[in-house]
Amino acid sequence: MRGSTDLMYLLTRAERLLTRRLAAILDVERCSMDAWRVVSVLSDGRGHFMTELSELSFLPPGSLTRLIDHLVEENLVYRRGDDVDRRRIRVHLAARGRRLHDRVDAGIRRSVADLPADGELLDRLGDLIAALDPKVAPAVTL
Repeated sequence: MRGSTDLMYLLTRAERLLTRRLAAILDVERCSMDAWRVVSVLSDGRGHFMTELSELSFLPPGSLTRLIDHLVEENLVYRRGDDVDRRRIRVHLAARGRRLHDRVDAGIRRSVADLPADGELLDRLGDLIAALDPKVAPAVTL
């Protein structure tokens, strides 16, 4: 089992198993996987345009808009006009969203502490992502 099909299987299997661990943590917080991806992307503090957020959170624009509306209602994120182009809107993590991120992130770190995901593995996965899609910088958060 060492061909390209095997790589795809192994990555998919690893992702699904990690998702199960993460789902248990997110269920306690009443947070969906999609919402977590958005909160995680926004945790960098820069604010992101919807198009960029859509790509980084793996959500189609329509679904992302509905999710952002919900997250605004929950006071987890907020929208603000861009300083350079006032017609464009940036989404930012609110204080409540930051607290959610910090709690979930700590839970994830505890949950994966026993995994053999050292710096070398993360670097290699980052290299793989960059090779598959050079226009998107990999976002590794563990």
